[in-house]
Amino acid sequence: MDRERLKYLVSLHSEKHLLVSLYLPLEKGELGEAKLPIRLKNLINEALEAKESWTPEQIHSVEEDLARIERLVAEERVLGSKSIVAFASSPLGLWEVFRPPVRVEKSLAIDHAPRVVPFIALAGQLERYCTVLIDKSRTRIFFLDLGGVEERYDIYGAVPGRHDQGGWAQARYQRHHDDRVMHHLKHTADELLRLRHEEGLQRLLVAGTEELVSQFTDYLHPYLKKCLVATLPLEMAASPKEVQEQALAVAEDLNEREEADLIQKLKGEALSGNLGVIGLEDTLHTWQAGQVLTLLINEDFHAPGRHCSRCGSLTVREGSCPYCGQRLEPLRDVVEELIKRAFLGNTEIKFIAGENKEALAEMGNIGALLRFTA
Repeated sequence: MDRERLKYLVSLHSEKHLLVSLYLPLEKGELGEAKLPIRLKNLINEALEAKESWTPEQIHSVEEDLARIERLVAEERVLGSKSIVAFASSPLGLWEVFRPPVRVEKSLAIDHAPRVVPFIALAGQLERYCTVLIDKSRTRIFFLDLGGVEERYDIYGAVPGRHDQGGWAQARYQRHHDDRVMHHLKHTADELLRLRHEEGLQRLLVAGTEELVSQFTDYLHPYLKKCLVATLPLEMAASPKEVQEQALAVAEDLNEREEADLIQKLKGEALSGNLGVIGLEDTLHTWQAGQVLTLLINEDFHAPGRHCSRCGSLTVREGSCPYCGQRLEPLRDVVEELIKRAFLGNTEIKFIAGENKEALAEMGNIGALLRFTA
Protein backbone atom coordinates (compact mmCIF):
# COMPACT_ATOMS: atom_id res chain seq x y z
CA MET A 1 0.00 0.00 0.00
CA ASP A 2 1.37 3.40 -0.94
CA ARG A 3 -0.06 6.87 -0.40
CA GLU A 4 -0.89 7.45 -4.07
CA ARG A 5 -2.91 4.24 -4.18
CA LEU A 6 -4.85 5.36 -1.13
CA LYS A 7 -5.36 8.84 -2.59
CA TYR A 8 -6.96 7.21 -5.63
CA LEU A 9 -9.46 5.44 -3.38
CA VAL A 10 -10.18 8.61 -1.40
CA SER A 11 -10.95 10.60 -4.55
CA LEU A 12 -12.99 7.83 -6.22
CA HIS A 13 -16.70 8.59 -6.69
CA SER A 14 -19.27 7.39 -9.20
CA GLU A 15 -22.79 8.75 -9.63
CA LYS A 16 -23.78 5.79 -11.79
CA HIS A 17 -22.16 2.79 -10.08
CA LEU A 18 -21.97 1.41 -6.55
CA LEU A 19 -18.84 0.36 -4.65
CA VAL A 20 -18.53 -2.21 -1.88
CA SER A 21 -16.21 -1.60 1.10
CA LEU A 22 -15.47 -4.41 3.57
CA TYR A 23 -13.56 -4.34 6.86
CA LEU A 24 -13.45 -7.73 8.56
CA PRO A 25 -11.32 -9.20 11.40
CA LEU A 26 -10.43 -12.83 10.72
CA GLU A 27 -8.86 -13.90 14.00
CA LYS A 28 -10.42 -17.07 15.37
CA GLY A 29 -10.46 -15.70 18.89
CA GLU A 30 -12.40 -12.61 17.86
CA LEU A 31 -15.32 -14.00 15.90
CA GLY A 32 -15.01 -17.74 16.20
CA GLU A 33 -14.09 -19.95 13.25
CA ALA A 34 -17.63 -21.27 12.77
CA LYS A 35 -19.34 -17.90 13.22
CA LEU A 36 -17.30 -15.90 10.71
CA PRO A 37 -19.41 -16.80 7.61
CA ILE A 38 -22.56 -15.99 9.59
CA ARG A 39 -21.21 -12.60 10.66
CA LEU A 40 -20.24 -11.81 7.07
CA LYS A 41 -23.67 -12.87 5.80
CA ASN A 42 -25.31 -10.62 8.42
CA LEU A 43 -23.21 -7.67 7.26
CA ILE A 44 -24.21 -8.37 3.66
CA ASN A 45 -27.92 -8.64 4.50
CA GLU A 46 -27.83 -5.34 6.40
CA ALA A 47 -26.15 -3.58 3.49
CA LEU A 48 -28.62 -5.05 0.97
CA GLU A 49 -31.58 -3.51 2.78
CA ALA A 50 -31.05 -0.41 0.63
CA LYS A 51 -31.28 -2.24 -2.71
CA GLU A 52 -34.88 -1.15 -3.37
CA SER A 53 -33.46 2.22 -4.37
CA TRP A 54 -30.92 0.67 -6.78
CA THR A 55 -31.22 0.07 -10.51
CA PRO A 56 -31.21 -3.51 -11.85
CA GLU A 57 -27.69 -2.94 -13.18
CA GLN A 58 -26.51 -1.80 -9.77
CA ILE A 59 -28.10 -4.79 -8.04
CA HIS A 60 -26.40 -7.16 -10.47
CA SER A 61 -22.95 -5.62 -10.05
CA VAL A 62 -23.22 -5.50 -6.24
CA GLU A 63 -24.28 -9.14 -6.05
CA GLU A 64 -21.33 -10.04 -8.26
CA ASP A 65 -18.94 -8.08 -6.05
CA LEU A 66 -20.35 -9.58 -2.84
CA ALA A 67 -19.98 -13.11 -4.19
CA ARG A 68 -16.35 -12.37 -5.01
CA ILE A 69 -15.80 -10.99 -1.51
CA GLU A 70 -17.31 -14.11 0.06
CA ARG A 71 -14.89 -16.28 -1.91
CA LEU A 72 -12.02 -14.04 -0.84
CA VAL A 73 -12.91 -14.30 2.85
CA ALA A 74 -13.11 -18.09 2.61
CA GLU A 75 -9.61 -18.17 1.09
CA GLU A 76 -8.15 -15.75 3.65
CA ARG A 77 -9.45 -17.83 6.56
CA VAL A 78 -7.38 -20.73 5.27
CA LEU A 79 -4.29 -18.52 4.85
CA GLY A 80 -4.56 -17.25 8.42
CA SER A 81 -4.77 -13.51 7.76
CA LYS A 82 -5.46 -11.29 10.80
CA SER A 83 -7.84 -8.88 9.04
CA ILE A 84 -8.99 -8.05 5.56
CA VAL A 85 -10.01 -4.82 3.86
CA ALA A 86 -11.50 -4.95 0.37
CA PHE A 87 -12.90 -2.40 -2.08
CA ALA A 88 -14.83 -3.70 -5.09
CA SER A 89 -16.83 -2.42 -8.06
CA SER A 90 -16.93 -4.61 -11.15
CA PRO A 91 -18.28 -1.86 -13.48
CA LEU A 92 -15.34 0.37 -12.48
CA GLY A 93 -12.80 -2.45 -12.63
CA LEU A 94 -12.06 -1.91 -8.94
CA TRP A 95 -10.69 -4.77 -6.84
CA GLU A 96 -8.36 -3.69 -4.06
CA VAL A 97 -7.50 -6.08 -1.22
CA PHE A 98 -5.38 -5.31 1.85
CA ARG A 99 -4.38 -7.54 4.75
CA PRO A 100 -3.57 -5.28 7.71
CA PRO A 101 -1.51 -6.93 10.47
CA VAL A 102 -3.83 -5.37 13.08
CA ARG A 103 -7.45 -5.99 13.98
CA VAL A 104 -10.07 -3.86 12.16
CA GLU A 105 -13.62 -3.12 13.24
CA LYS A 106 -16.09 -5.07 11.12
CA SER A 107 -18.26 -3.15 8.65
CA LEU A 108 -19.62 -3.43 5.13
CA ALA A 109 -20.78 -0.39 3.17
CA ILE A 110 -22.30 -0.06 -0.30
CA ASP A 111 -22.29 3.47 -1.68
CA HIS A 112 -21.22 5.63 -4.61
CA ALA A 113 -17.77 6.09 -3.02
CA PRO A 114 -15.57 3.69 -1.05
CA ARG A 115 -15.60 3.92 2.74
CA VAL A 116 -11.98 4.91 3.22
CA VAL A 117 -11.81 6.90 6.46
CA PRO A 118 -11.16 3.80 8.65
CA PHE A 119 -8.34 2.90 6.27
CA ILE A 120 -6.85 6.39 6.51
CA ALA A 121 -6.92 5.95 10.29
CA LEU A 122 -5.11 2.61 9.98
CA ALA A 123 -2.48 4.18 7.74
CA GLY A 124 -1.86 6.90 10.31
CA GLN A 125 -1.46 4.44 13.17
CA LEU A 126 0.92 2.16 11.29
CA GLU A 127 3.50 4.17 9.42
CA ARG A 128 6.15 2.39 7.37
CA TYR A 129 8.36 0.64 9.93
CA CYS A 130 11.74 -0.87 9.10
CA THR A 131 13.26 -3.44 11.46
CA VAL A 132 16.97 -4.23 11.17
CA LEU A 133 18.45 -7.39 12.73
CA ILE A 134 22.21 -6.99 12.75
CA ASP A 135 25.30 -8.88 13.90
CA LYS A 136 28.95 -8.66 12.89
CA SER A 137 28.55 -10.45 9.57
CA ARG A 138 24.87 -10.44 8.63
CA THR A 139 21.89 -8.07 8.38
CA ARG A 140 18.22 -8.89 7.86
CA ILE A 141 15.89 -6.01 6.93
CA PHE A 142 12.10 -6.18 7.33
CA PHE A 143 9.38 -3.71 6.33
CA LEU A 144 6.05 -3.47 8.14
CA ASP A 145 3.06 -1.45 6.94
CA LEU A 146 -0.62 -2.01 6.21
CA GLY A 147 0.32 -4.90 3.95
CA GLY A 148 1.93 -6.78 6.85
CA VAL A 149 5.56 -7.70 7.40
CA GLU A 150 7.96 -8.60 4.60
CA GLU A 151 11.64 -9.53 4.71
CA ARG A 152 13.25 -7.50 1.97
CA TYR A 153 17.02 -7.87 2.34
CA ASP A 154 19.50 -10.37 3.75
CA ILE A 155 23.01 -8.89 3.69
CA TYR A 156 26.14 -10.92 4.37
CA GLY A 157 29.50 -9.33 5.13
CA ALA A 158 32.80 -11.11 4.45
CA VAL A 159 33.90 -11.05 8.10
CA PRO A 160 36.55 -13.64 9.17
CA GLY A 161 36.14 -15.68 12.33
CA ARG A 162 38.15 -15.34 15.53
CA HIS A 163 41.92 -15.98 15.63
CA ASP A 164 43.44 -17.52 18.77
CA GLN A 165 47.16 -17.96 17.92
CA GLY A 166 48.30 -14.87 19.85
CA GLY A 167 51.16 -12.46 19.21
CA TRP A 168 51.64 -10.10 16.27
CA ALA A 169 49.62 -12.28 13.89
CA GLN A 170 46.66 -12.24 16.21
CA ALA A 171 46.74 -8.44 16.52
CA ARG A 172 46.91 -8.03 12.73
CA TYR A 173 44.12 -10.55 12.27
CA GLN A 174 41.99 -8.75 14.86
CA ARG A 175 42.45 -5.43 13.06
CA HIS A 176 41.40 -7.10 9.81
CA HIS A 177 38.36 -8.58 11.55
CA ASP A 178 37.38 -5.22 13.04
CA ASP A 179 37.82 -3.49 9.67
CA ARG A 180 35.49 -5.99 7.99
CA VAL A 181 32.88 -5.56 10.74
CA MET A 182 33.10 -1.77 10.31
CA HIS A 183 32.69 -2.15 6.54
CA HIS A 184 29.63 -4.38 7.06
CA LEU A 185 27.98 -1.89 9.44
CA LYS A 186 28.69 1.04 7.14
CA HIS A 187 27.39 -0.86 4.11
CA THR A 188 24.14 -1.62 5.98
CA ALA A 189 23.78 2.03 6.99
CA ASP A 190 24.26 3.10 3.36
CA GLU A 191 21.61 0.61 2.22
CA LEU A 192 19.15 1.97 4.78
CA LEU A 193 19.72 5.53 3.57
CA ARG A 194 18.98 4.39 0.03
CA LEU A 195 15.82 2.65 1.24
CA ARG A 196 14.71 5.79 3.05
CA HIS A 197 14.92 7.78 -0.19
CA GLU A 198 13.42 5.09 -2.44
CA GLU A 199 10.76 3.46 -0.25
CA GLY A 200 9.73 6.04 2.32
CA LEU A 201 11.16 4.48 5.45
CA GLN A 202 9.54 6.42 8.33
CA ARG A 203 10.39 4.55 11.54
CA LEU A 204 13.52 2.53 12.24
CA LEU A 205 13.93 -0.30 14.76
CA VAL A 206 17.27 -2.05 15.38
CA ALA A 207 17.97 -5.40 17.07
CA GLY A 208 21.42 -6.66 18.07
CA THR A 209 23.85 -6.66 20.96
CA GLU A 210 24.08 -3.41 22.89
CA GLU A 211 27.68 -2.85 21.80
CA LEU A 212 27.04 -3.57 18.13
CA VAL A 213 23.87 -1.45 17.99
CA SER A 214 25.82 1.45 19.48
CA GLN A 215 28.54 1.05 16.83
CA PHE A 216 25.98 0.72 14.05
CA THR A 217 24.02 3.85 14.98
CA ASP A 218 27.25 5.85 14.73
CA TYR A 219 27.26 5.12 10.99
CA LEU A 220 23.64 6.14 10.42
CA HIS A 221 22.96 9.31 8.46
CA PRO A 222 21.33 12.07 10.59
CA TYR A 223 18.07 11.52 8.67
CA LEU A 224 18.05 7.89 9.80
CA LYS A 225 18.97 8.75 13.37
CA LYS A 226 15.80 10.85 13.51
CA CYS A 227 13.83 7.80 12.32
CA LEU A 228 15.31 5.50 14.98
CA VAL A 229 12.60 4.95 17.62
CA ALA A 230 13.62 1.78 19.51
CA THR A 231 15.96 -1.17 19.88
CA LEU A 232 14.46 -4.65 20.10
CA PRO A 233 15.34 -7.90 21.93
CA LEU A 234 15.34 -10.05 18.78
CA GLU A 235 17.76 -12.76 17.68
CA MET A 236 19.11 -13.00 14.14
CA ALA A 237 17.04 -16.16 13.60
CA ALA A 238 13.76 -14.43 14.52
CA SER A 239 10.76 -15.30 12.33
CA PRO A 240 8.80 -12.64 10.39
CA LYS A 241 5.92 -13.16 12.83
CA GLU A 242 8.16 -12.38 15.80
CA VAL A 243 9.48 -9.27 14.04
CA GLN A 244 5.92 -8.15 13.32
CA GLU A 245 4.75 -8.65 16.91
CA GLN A 246 7.68 -6.67 18.33
CA ALA A 247 7.28 -3.84 15.80
CA LEU A 248 3.52 -3.60 16.40
CA ALA A 249 4.07 -3.38 20.15
CA VAL A 250 6.51 -0.50 19.62
CA ALA A 251 4.10 1.21 17.21
CA GLU A 252 1.20 0.98 19.66
CA ASP A 253 3.22 2.41 22.54
CA LEU A 254 4.74 5.15 20.38
CA ASN A 255 1.35 6.19 18.96
CA GLU A 256 -0.17 6.40 22.44
CA ARG A 257 2.64 8.62 23.75
CA GLU A 258 2.65 10.87 20.68
CA GLU A 259 -1.14 11.28 20.84
CA ALA A 260 -1.00 12.24 24.53
CA ASP A 261 1.70 14.83 23.80
CA LEU A 262 -0.27 16.31 20.89
CA ILE A 263 -3.45 16.60 22.96
CA GLN A 264 -1.57 18.44 25.69
CA LYS A 265 -0.02 20.74 23.10
CA LEU A 266 -3.42 21.38 21.51
CA LYS A 267 -4.97 22.19 24.88
CA GLY A 268 -2.21 24.66 25.72
CA GLU A 269 -2.33 26.39 22.32
CA ALA A 270 -6.14 26.62 22.33
CA LEU A 271 -6.34 28.00 25.87
CA SER A 272 -3.70 30.61 25.11
CA GLY A 273 -5.46 31.60 21.89
CA ASN A 274 -2.37 30.98 19.80
CA LEU A 275 -1.77 28.11 17.39
CA GLY A 276 -4.64 25.83 18.33
CA VAL A 277 -8.44 25.56 18.10
CA ILE A 278 -10.88 23.00 19.51
CA GLY A 279 -14.41 22.00 18.58
CA LEU A 280 -15.90 21.22 15.19
CA GLU A 281 -17.03 24.72 14.15
CA ASP A 282 -13.71 26.42 14.87
CA THR A 283 -11.76 23.55 13.30
CA LEU A 284 -13.79 23.81 10.08
CA HIS A 285 -13.31 27.59 10.04
CA THR A 286 -9.52 27.35 10.34
CA TRP A 287 -9.48 24.61 7.72
CA GLN A 288 -11.27 26.89 5.24
CA ALA A 289 -8.69 29.59 5.99
CA GLY A 290 -5.81 27.23 5.21
CA GLN A 291 -4.39 27.49 8.73
CA VAL A 292 -4.45 23.82 9.75
CA LEU A 293 -1.15 22.03 10.28
CA THR A 294 -2.37 18.94 12.16
CA LEU A 295 -5.89 17.62 12.70
CA LEU A 296 -6.67 15.69 15.88
CA ILE A 297 -9.87 13.64 15.71
CA ASN A 298 -11.31 10.96 17.97
CA GLU A 299 -11.46 7.83 15.84
CA ASP A 300 -15.23 7.31 16.23
CA PHE A 301 -16.30 10.96 15.95
CA HIS A 302 -19.02 11.75 13.39
CA ALA A 303 -21.28 14.77 12.96
CA PRO A 304 -23.72 16.09 10.35
CA GLY A 305 -22.95 19.36 8.61
CA ARG A 306 -23.28 21.27 5.36
CA HIS A 307 -21.24 22.12 2.32
CA CYS A 308 -21.41 24.80 -0.33
CA SER A 309 -21.89 23.61 -3.91
CA ARG A 310 -20.27 26.79 -5.24
CA CYS A 311 -17.10 27.32 -3.19
CA GLY A 312 -16.91 23.90 -1.53
CA SER A 313 -16.72 25.23 2.04
CA LEU A 314 -17.64 23.01 4.99
CA THR A 315 -19.64 24.25 7.94
CA VAL A 316 -22.06 23.26 10.69
CA ARG A 317 -24.11 26.42 10.23
CA GLU A 318 -27.53 26.58 8.59
CA GLY A 319 -28.79 28.92 5.90
CA SER A 320 -26.42 30.35 3.30
CA CYS A 321 -22.68 29.87 2.90
CA PRO A 322 -20.74 32.22 5.22
CA TYR A 323 -18.08 32.62 2.51
CA CYS A 324 -19.96 33.17 -0.76
CA GLY A 325 -23.65 33.39 0.17
CA GLN A 326 -24.71 30.29 -1.82
CA ARG A 327 -27.38 28.02 -0.35
CA LEU A 328 -25.84 25.20 1.71
CA GLU A 329 -26.51 21.51 1.08
CA PRO A 330 -26.66 18.89 3.88
CA LEU A 331 -23.84 16.43 4.56
CA ARG A 332 -24.47 13.20 6.42
CA ASP A 333 -21.00 13.38 7.97
CA VAL A 334 -19.00 16.60 7.68
CA VAL A 335 -16.13 15.06 9.68
CA GLU A 336 -15.67 12.34 7.07
CA GLU A 337 -15.57 14.93 4.29
CA LEU A 338 -13.02 17.00 6.22
CA ILE A 339 -10.80 13.94 6.70
CA LYS A 340 -10.88 13.12 2.99
CA ARG A 341 -9.98 16.66 1.98
CA ALA A 342 -7.24 16.88 4.58
CA PHE A 343 -5.71 13.59 3.41
CA LEU A 344 -5.77 14.63 -0.25
CA GLY A 345 -4.17 17.93 0.76
CA ASN A 346 -1.36 16.14 2.64
CA THR A 347 -2.44 17.61 5.98
CA GLU A 348 -1.28 15.55 8.96
CA ILE A 349 -4.19 13.71 10.60
CA LYS A 350 -3.98 12.08 14.01
CA PHE A 351 -6.80 9.73 14.94
CA ILE A 352 -7.00 9.48 18.72
CA ALA A 353 -7.75 6.06 20.19
CA GLY A 354 -7.64 4.27 23.54
CA GLU A 355 -7.29 6.16 26.79
CA ASN A 356 -6.44 9.45 25.05
CA LYS A 357 -9.94 9.74 23.57
CA GLU A 358 -11.44 11.01 26.81
CA ALA A 359 -9.09 13.99 26.93
CA LEU A 360 -10.00 15.05 23.38
CA ALA A 361 -13.70 14.37 23.99
CA GLU A 362 -13.60 17.08 26.67
CA MET A 363 -12.51 19.49 23.92
CA GLY A 364 -15.27 18.55 21.48
CA ASN A 365 -13.71 15.40 19.96
CA ILE A 366 -11.79 17.40 17.38
CA GLY A 367 -9.21 20.17 17.16
CA ALA A 368 -6.36 21.54 15.09
CA LEU A 369 -2.82 22.75 15.56
CA LEU A 370 -2.32 25.72 13.24
CA ARG A 371 0.40 26.92 10.87
CA PHE A 372 -0.33 30.55 11.70
CA THR A 373 -2.94 32.69 13.40
CA ALA A 374 -5.40 34.68 11.33
